[in-house]
Amino acid sequence: MNTVIDTLVTGLPLAPAFLGVFLVLRIRADFDLTVEGSFALGGAVTAVALLAGLPGWPALAAGAMSGAVAGLRTALLNLVLRIPVLMAGLVMSMALFTVTLRVLGRPTVGLLGEETVFARVAAHPGRAADLGMSAVLLAVVAVVFAVFVAFLRTEIGLALRASGANARMVRSQGVNDSGLLVLSLMLANGLSALSGGLLAQVQGFADVTMSVGLFVAGAGAVLLGALLANPGGSQVVRMAVAVIVGCLLYRLILVCSLRLGLPAGDLRGVTALTFVLAISAQAHLAPALARYRLANRT
Repeated sequence: MNTVIDTLVTGLPLAPAFLGVFLVLRIRADFDLTVEGSFALGGAVTAVALLAGLPGWPALAAGAMSGAVAGLRTALLNLVLRIPVLMAGLVMSMALFTVTLRVLGRPTVGLLGEETVFARVAAHPGRAADLGMSAVLLAVVAVVFAVFVAFLRTEIGLALRASGANARMVRSQGVNDSGLLVLSLMLANGLSALSGGLLAQVQGFADVTMSVGLFVAGAGAVLLGALLANPGGSQVVRMAVAVIVGCLLYRLILVCSLRLGLPAGDLRGVTALTFVLAISAQAHLAPALARYRLANRT
């Protein structure tokens, strides 16, 4: 039970960020490393806003907006300077480290005693506080994913999904693919920054290095979720379920690793190994699973 609670408390704050990784990686079929910098920036802006006296929810919104602005800058590097999204994201991720450090003023900022969104539930003793935080996080993640699924079913959302599958076809239909790129990067980085703000409030501090390895972790979780979760219903719902399953499975692996006595410094190695295994499983197991599912349906 303790393992499940720890997985929820540490895993659910990452779900919006992994959804942003999924948006860029699987829907847009591109790579945007800005999400790593946006995650830490969102946590930093949220923390500084809380210290300035802003309530928890507006501070969280400010953090998410900072990530969306970072995504906009990456899109402009691509559209104006013709820098590929991968390289533009790498440059922005490096630049955002400096920006985040400037926002914080020092490498780490504590939030002890601040009125976070979890302040009321965190006052409960023992595991009751963790259960309360899990309930709040579940509600936030449910709202975020519901809005995201509803958006993908709109006309703009359908165009965004089509642009990742065949950008030339979308342009031939008169759709502004550049505008879709801007929208997708702003959404992805806004979601990542939202996760950073949530995690900062959960753990009680914001750190300039809190986002290291996020993209690799998110990509591995997305691949694992897509491999293991294939419920019935619409494709959009399956996407959302895959992200949530992959996110919680990734955190479960890390929590179990710590409980087995693995040093915390080795967790990045576990993340890298998870990513490698996820890619290998996609290459070798996904075709077999697809044939098995198709045979069962027929």
